[in-house]
Amino acid sequence: MIAERNVIYVKEILKTVGLSPKRIQMFHCSAAEGQRFQEEATRISETIKNLGSNPLKDSNTSKKEVKESKSKKKTE
Repeated sequence: MIAERNVIYVKEILKTVGLSPKRIQMFHCSAAEGQRFQEEATRISETIKNLGSNPLKDSNTSKKEVKESKSKKKTE
């Protein structure tokens, strides 16, 4: 299926930028499978929680803090 190939492609992109490919997952279920949907959503949420925060976001936050610190020193 096209969707599965897209997920594989995105996983490769994530690896390239240094993120865990486990951060993207896909599953199929029908509207009649509410229990399964809940289980899968919980499983995926736990996986992401265990991976921790986004390292790219953390590095951008650190860079922003450094810039703000430098800017603050210049104005003092």
